[in-house]
Amino acid sequence: MDRLNVPVAASPTLRTEPDGSAREDRSDDRKVFQSRRGDSSSRDSAAFLSTDSVKKGASLEDQYHTEDLHLHYPRKRRSWHTRPRSPYLKWYKEYNAASLKRGRVLVIDYVKRDLCSDKKRKVTSQEIHDLEGLQKIYSNPVRGSEAVLRLFHAQNAPWATEFLLSKFNISAQDDLVGLDFDGYLRHKRPERRGRKLAMTGRSWQTQHDPWRGVSKTAFGIDYLKAYRVPDDADRDAEGVKGKVMELNCFDHDDNPCSGWDVYLQRLSCYIQHKETSPEVVDPDIPNPYKQASAKGVSGFGRNQHCLPRLEDLDNCSAILIFEDSKSGSIQDTIIPSRRKMESRWRRLPFYLAFESQDPVDDEQMALQCTKLIMQDLWKAAAEAWEVFLDVSNGHIGILEDKIYENPADESVAPELWTNSNMWLNVERLILVHKNVVRECQANLRELADGFDNWLENTPGDFERLSNLIQEDMVKPTANLADLMYKSVGIRDARHQVELSISVWRLSWLSFIFLPLSFLCSFFSMQVTIFSDTPSIKWYFVAAAPMMLGVFSSWYILKLFLDGARGSSYARGIYEHLFWEMATIYPTLWTRTGPRQSVHPNGMLERAKWWLITRWSAPERTIKIESVTEDSLFDGLGAWSRLKRRFIRQWTVQIQGKEKQQASAVPAADDVTLTATGLELGKYFTNLSQVAPNADPEALRVPLDMNRRMSILADSSRRSGSAGRPSTGGSSAGRNSGVMVEEERLDWLENP
Repeated sequence: MDRLNVPVAASPTLRTEPDGSAREDRSDDRKVFQSRRGDSSSRDSAAFLSTDSVKKGASLEDQYHTEDLHLHYPRKRRSWHTRPRSPYLKWYKEYNAASLKRGRVLVIDYVKRDLCSDKKRKVTSQEIHDLEGLQKIYSNPVRGSEAVLRLFHAQNAPWATEFLLSKFNISAQDDLVGLDFDGYLRHKRPERRGRKLAMTGRSWQTQHDPWRGVSKTAFGIDYLKAYRVPDDADRDAEGVKGKVMELNCFDHDDNPCSGWDVYLQRLSCYIQHKETSPEVVDPDIPNPYKQASAKGVSGFGRNQHCLPRLEDLDNCSAILIFEDSKSGSIQDTIIPSRRKMESRWRRLPFYLAFESQDPVDDEQMALQCTKLIMQDLWKAAAEAWEVFLDVSNGHIGILEDKIYENPADESVAPELWTNSNMWLNVERLILVHKNVVRECQANLRELADGFDNWLENTPGDFERLSNLIQEDMVKPTANLADLMYKSVGIRDARHQVELSISVWRLSWLSFIFLPLSFLCSFFSMQVTIFSDTPSIKWYFVAAAPMMLGVFSSWYILKLFLDGARGSSYARGIYEHLFWEMATIYPTLWTRTGPRQSVHPNGMLERAKWWLITRWSAPERTIKIESVTEDSLFDGLGAWSRLKRRFIRQWTVQIQGKEKQQASAVPAADDVTLTATGLELGKYFTNLSQVAPNADPEALRVPLDMNRRMSILADSSRRSGSAGRPSTGGSSAGRNSGVMVEEERLDWLENP
């Protein structure tokens, strides 16, 4: 069987050093393996990829181990767009349940290019679990000076915190070179202001130390971490006391239950950059380290007011990350141990080399790695926010179901106010994070002059998270509170209406029985007229007219008051009535009321129309002055409603009568035209026999005939007929009063 030489990019070999650290070596990156055709074990061990298969813009982690190599498989040719996954990154020891509760420090050294074999980048990493192991790093002079950038990730390790604070001169009390970052770092419990929880975040401005040749800055944020609710037997008083909030969730049977306890945890980061060209120190400023050097102080933590010697400090570029978890596990921090972020940090120079961003200068590499680590830190903070939002959405959904089921249930109000207060604190915390991100950007730009692209996408991520908190948490809770307020208001209004109806009924009972009680009292008086003990019939004889008088007086008084007071709805009600009647009966009604030119036939119809015209007068309906006082129903009273009913009913009756008469009588225009033509013929025949010197009054057309002539002219204009053209002369305007139209002789010749 043929053999095939396949070039392979092997994964970095993990070599154990005498001090227990795990060192990645890439000296054997390129090897040649001989594999037989169909050998699956050799095929699985080939973890490599041709550079032609890498697309532009792919993630750094996915692009790892990509070199200018070529794959050739005898039987199954691999497609150009497929590739094997990156090899699994190994660690020195496996964790158990006990080791997860122990504090640890991950130290990653990015070795200088000059100290690497064949000028290849090399990264060393080591997990430390005690102070002695941390001190060994600086006891070895070779390792202490080979790193161009050193990363410390301390998790639940207070012993490492004190050592690193002293080693990097963070805990110094000197105002010139000290940094008050240590006070913030040592404060473990959440801050309280006025017995209220204060979620804080802070950044420290960039400070230059010319004697050490470094620039330094720091930031710290509080973030929310949700833990599953433990059993009652596993809970302790301290854990319940430090709890920030409780969130509900659904159990396996989809029933609401208490599912999450939310605690406040803290992330702190210190960044130190070694300057290639330190600032020139003013000789007038005394060196704060001279006095400490003269006294020979070399220890750390012995005297906080005495600065250590410069040679005892770590003056290289470094990043210190401090984290503490409420559970004490190193997997419950914002950067869990041995997860994606830490594995990425152990390969940062290799990613930069693959992206053709591998700088020749060690300082540029340190800045590039610092930039990526800062992006990862804030990305982890954004992911922690997303996890918290997912948990909170379930809690808000349970609260919405509870309130929407019975919005007027006031027993849910305390829980609703508690949630509103919680989301207010959450909104303040995300605002603090946004401010710290912007300040951290400015401080990092000042830390390294000429390197400006720090945290490019981070402000946008936190702005998006802020919008999610506002839309998914604050606004839904505010809507629930508004719904509860409105539901309670509706319920109270309904109770008020019921109470008003009860009082109204009692008032009517009092109105009826009060006169009768007066009669009883009247007949029970000890007077002479009642000394003979009259019969009981006189009580009913007196009660009947008295009740009739009371009801009559009440009705007249009510009618008078309603008419004088008016109503704010009167104009709109009558406008709607007039519009309805004008639409249905346009010949009888207009938008302003009934037509005045309508003259119904019959005495009863004319009486009805007169009442309709009187009731619908504009000054009583659509032009009435409105008032702002509200009353029951439309406020116009029973008499007004009765009038509107008569208006509708009688209009229908009058319209029916008019239609019947119109169908029985010929058209008015035809009758008028025929009668007028006959009368005009008779009149002008008699007029020709009148003497020319006759009295002008005798030549006048009768008034009735003149009106009919006008009707005839109007009818001719409406019909649109051309008719014969009139003469140029006319008798209009003459004193005779006769309007005569003469025919032109040439109208047939010139039509």
